[in-house]
Amino acid sequence: MENNFSGEHLFPGYLGYLFVALSFGFALYALISYYFSLRNPLDRLWRNSGRTAFVVHSVAILGIIGTLFYLIYNHYYEYDYVWKHSSNDLPVYYMISCFWEGQEGSFLLWAFWHVVLGLILIRVAGKWEAPVMMVMAAAQLTLTSMLLGIEIFDTKIGSNPFILLRDAMAGAPIFASPDYLEKITDGNGLNPLLQNYWMVIHPPVLFLGFASTIIPFAYAMGGLWKREYTEWIKPAFPWTAFSVAIFGVGILMGGAWAYEALSFGGFWAWDPVENASLIPWLVLVAGLHVMLIYKKTGNSLKLAYILLITTFILVLYATFLTRSGILGDTSVHSFTDLGLSGQLIFFMAFFLIAAIISMAVSWKKIPVTEREEKLYSREFWMFIGALVLLLSAAQIVISTSIPVFNAIAGTNFAPPTEPIAHYNKFQVPIAMVIALLTGMTQYLRYRNTPKKLFLKRLFRGLGIGLIISVGLIALTGVSNVLYILLLFFAVFTIVGNLDIMIPMIRKKNLRSSGASVAHIGIGFLLLGALISNAQQEVISINSANISFGEAFDEESTRENIMLIKDRPVVMGRYVVTYKGDSVSPPNTYYKVEYRRVDSETLEEKERFVLYPVAQINPQTGLTPSPDTRHYFSKDIFTHVSSVPDKTSEDYWDHTYKEPRLYHANAGDTLHLEDKTQVVVESILPFSDSASSPIKDVDIAVTLEVKVMTSYASYDVRPSYLISGTTPIRLPKEIRDLGLKIELAGVHPEQEKKLSIAISKAEDHVPDYIIMKAIIFPYINFLWIGSVVMVIGLTMSIVYRVKELKRQKA
Repeated sequence: MENNFSGEHLFPGYLGYLFVALSFGFALYALISYYFSLRNPLDRLWRNSGRTAFVVHSVAILGIIGTLFYLIYNHYYEYDYVWKHSSNDLPVYYMISCFWEGQEGSFLLWAFWHVVLGLILIRVAGKWEAPVMMVMAAAQLTLTSMLLGIEIFDTKIGSNPFILLRDAMAGAPIFASPDYLEKITDGNGLNPLLQNYWMVIHPPVLFLGFASTIIPFAYAMGGLWKREYTEWIKPAFPWTAFSVAIFGVGILMGGAWAYEALSFGGFWAWDPVENASLIPWLVLVAGLHVMLIYKKTGNSLKLAYILLITTFILVLYATFLTRSGILGDTSVHSFTDLGLSGQLIFFMAFFLIAAIISMAVSWKKIPVTEREEKLYSREFWMFIGALVLLLSAAQIVISTSIPVFNAIAGTNFAPPTEPIAHYNKFQVPIAMVIALLTGMTQYLRYRNTPKKLFLKRLFRGLGIGLIISVGLIALTGVSNVLYILLLFFAVFTIVGNLDIMIPMIRKKNLRSSGASVAHIGIGFLLLGALISNAQQEVISINSANISFGEAFDEESTRENIMLIKDRPVVMGRYVVTYKGDSVSPPNTYYKVEYRRVDSETLEEKERFVLYPVAQINPQTGLTPSPDTRHYFSKDIFTHVSSVPDKTSEDYWDHTYKEPRLYHANAGDTLHLEDKTQVVVESILPFSDSASSPIKDVDIAVTLEVKVMTSYASYDVRPSYLISGTTPIRLPKEIRDLGLKIELAGVHPEQEKKLSIAISKAEDHVPDYIIMKAIIFPYINFLWIGSVVMVIGLTMSIVYRVKELKRQKA
């Protein structure tokens, strides 16, 4: 087809869309092949056909990804996706973030992880390959349909990532010109919030967590379809533990990104998009524990089915929440609607209906043990803990889904106006119960435990936990009753699990202690979250009650402080000085010096510099990223809330008042009204010929002047030139002070030989920042706990995989 537009690179787009079509077609073929393989287990032809189709599908997915990144890397702005999400100034690692900033890229990332997991399952699933890969192929079919970008009977199916800009914006006047690309020299750019190294690694890990939930779901569905209602638990258990681990790491990375890149001050804000990830993870954790109950006692098999199926459905629901645009008014980082809401609902409904029908058909055939759990058995309290986790997830999903309820029922319920207080009101008591059960169950055995032995161990653990808690309360100053109880139960979680591990350490038998290690991590995580939030201290108190304008509400006005360049301000235990900024496009780095001095001797105890960052974007306004000083016992978190827009010409275009004339000699000091001193140091021969407006001069001198305030000094050199009878002044501006200094004349015959004109700007705005600083005490407990939890889950995965291999042998 003839192309009337110059400079377009059409072949990569055609190739990319060919890969889209191939991936969709071979996902469908793999689904059909594995279906018949499930129906005919002895027919290897269908199984091999399914394998081949999935491999070709995998190659096509990699082709889509490679082609799209090629377009982004080469800045081919004739493509809508490239223009929307990238720009010329982005380094390669942020180009990777561009890839999944858009919805199409995020679906591709999800499909990529399904490909990786599917290729592994083909090798290790054994007799479960057909049902598991059938579910995987069905998911890939739905995901690749999100990339088709076609219309059938006026219904949009997917969004094509290779659509041309002129097709996406058809009718725009610019495309009337065949050489329109010469006018599009740059892209729209990456969202400033995503220009952080965490956003290069957080989305892939989180999407691996999303993708991995399909495997326990697929094994559960396979158990129903093959009528092997119990056998699927063993191969599914390590995958479930892996999913819990990697999904949890993804969520924690999101918290780390929020802490390092967002300015709301903390690692968790109960944002609906954050909640959408947390909900299925909580249900998955409950499912993992119920699977363990079944492995140990044979109980709760039906609940295991329900929880693992529900987890995957909730992942699909989370996808709908974050990508349908329905959370646009309640979340700071949800996607906008691409018109795929109906397709997302179909995606979710397809798997939900399939699961419900499969469960309904097999419900009565799923084995149920008649024996009831004993009160003093581990499985009883693990079951209670799973129900508490479900209660936690239910509260979060109900509050997060208010926009969905409004859309369905036509109601107008308001989402929580204070989300942190709203969710904490429910989740803190729930966390207390979970922490108590996590510590208590370690003192119980499966099936039954002698009452006296249990109570003896329990009271010992509670006693040790109480002693440690009293010390922590004294150290941290936690005073809220609920927080004190949560602190105690979190400490008890650590103590109870250490109590179980110590004998294992003595016997050098730690292989099976992964669960205890993970629970210890959860205890530290709860401690860090509790203490850092309950005892956080805002030290940037606006004691002068300066108004910062309508953009600052009462609380923000109270908790932000204005720093004028080079003027030290006492802030808590620190003397803080804004030292200026430096620009490294698209970021501006604001240098803030902290000094801690002894209140009596004024001796300096510590000095450090933080560089909070901001981007000033015409579309998004100010986008700040904090900088943090890390200590073992605390973090000092600093971010700018408002800065002058130095990209504006108005900021530098001063209107000066009439100058005041001073007469002086070298060595004199002039005293201005605001206690600023102007020291006339010396007269030098004029040497800056590049700045001279004329070539032939009779007199050319430069005055060396030092301007001193109570907080800073500036050196300037105004000059004075005469050519014939024409005097020329070359003044110097001190923009920070709004001063202009001119050497107005040289009078060798007079007592005061120099005339100096000094003007002040009428509209001078000093260089300043408005910033907020928060101390988060003992937040490292949270990060340490996160690492320990992941280590424990990894130990559990390794142990269960080895156990499965031993059983197969």
